[in-house]
Amino acid sequence: MKTPRRASFYTLGCRLNQAETALIAETFRQRGYHITEHGSPVEVAVINTCSVTEHADQRCRQEIRKVRRLSPEAVVCAVGCYAQADTEAVAGILGVDVVVGTDRKYALAEIVTERKATPNQSRTGSAPAAHGQTRGLKPLARPESERTDHLTTEQHRRVDHQSDLLQPMVIVSARPDTGDFDYPMAGYYPHSTRANIKIQDGCDFCCAFCLLPRVRGAARSRRMQAIMAEGHELSRRGHKELVITGVNIGTYRDKGKTVADLAWVLSDIPGVERIRVSSIEPSTVGDDLLDWMGHSPKACRHLHIPLQSGDDSVLAGMKRVYTTGEFARFVEKAKTLMPDVGLGTDVMVGFPGETDRQFEHSLRFVDNLPLSYLHVFSYSERPKTAAAHYAAKNDPGRIKDRSERMHEVAARKKRAFFEEHLGRSVEVLFETIDDDGWRKGFTGSYLRVGVEPKVAGENQLAMVEISTTMSDFCTARV
Repeated sequence: MKTPRRASFYTLGCRLNQAETALIAETFRQRGYHITEHGSPVEVAVINTCSVTEHADQRCRQEIRKVRRLSPEAVVCAVGCYAQADTEAVAGILGVDVVVGTDRKYALAEIVTERKATPNQSRTGSAPAAHGQTRGLKPLARPESERTDHLTTEQHRRVDHQSDLLQPMVIVSARPDTGDFDYPMAGYYPHSTRANIKIQDGCDFCCAFCLLPRVRGAARSRRMQAIMAEGHELSRRGHKELVITGVNIGTYRDKGKTVADLAWVLSDIPGVERIRVSSIEPSTVGDDLLDWMGHSPKACRHLHIPLQSGDDSVLAGMKRVYTTGEFARFVEKAKTLMPDVGLGTDVMVGFPGETDRQFEHSLRFVDNLPLSYLHVFSYSERPKTAAAHYAAKNDPGRIKDRSERMHEVAARKKRAFFEEHLGRSVEVLFETIDDDGWRKGFTGSYLRVGVEPKVAGENQLAMVEISTTMSDFCTARV
């Protein structure tokens, strides 16, 4: 019996990247590949990259090196945003075989098939014609950091052969595709009760710190009919929660229909118990979406609305399209309509030109908001963004200090969110058992809850009572 080919997938970055990785994995599964855990020996390894921060770039390099050590004969593919944003840097990573940008990644299984069929040709050669422009690169000098002294003699020989004789096959369009898009399949989520469903791509906002409009193109929406077809298939596979995701989902439009209209029709899918909205720009949340959240029994009362800064001058420099007053009024409206809504946000510290006084404004503003949690990011300069040309940079020490102080606020907010649930009965969709022995899951408001494994099974909705708080979750009993 022939051993099935194995492929592994690793995702860096946002929930949208997770949704896209699942779609890519499904294309490999349909070609007969066995999808295995990242870190296992494989014939094909795919890294879906992120370009939001410099840290994400570094993680990409680390994961590629890890795969190459474990599977020296594998076809190693780097796809997505970092591959689009800095193609030569990604192609220069030791051990990469295929580099594919943001709008050709769903053809990756076909591209890999060609690559494996012609292993001895220059990897700057051709690609399936239907998959867009192939960009050839000149031979790339390996950076000093790409050391190989950790490899065995046999691995070193194989890597030397691959890196010295062949250059990666690079398939990156000069401009991301801005046409309509669709996927004739559902994402592959073998170990998840929740499934992400991509409804939109690209962004027409031009925030000064952000690369996404350049690497993902203009905003465009997926046909509602296709989204519904994927939703029904995901339900058939047993997923009880669908998470609506995209780059800027509040701008979704299909024949006049909005993301709220889409949420209502997804709620009608038999077998789906929950619909969750992922990160959404506050300026794009209409009353119709809040109405759905307040009235649909399947709506998760949870909003992640990026703030970025609590100072109006900094927001203007970031080219955000709201003021702190507008943001605060939106939060007040959401809380008035849904007192139990879970509210999360993103806050950036150390943006160019942010003064000590402006940071203090931001800190106080965030501290006064009724937030459940916040993600704190230190400013990371991205090439070819407007902010990269701003002169007044903050030094790393100051940024670190501001990050620590904002993280203290984040810790207080999370602790208060946990404590306000003590003694309450909540409905939780439970998932797998963690390494610490607790079976964990989330409420609709995105409170993480753990129970003894005998209390609830995987992919089971159960009512439990919150009993204690831990550092990252609450424990509960029946």
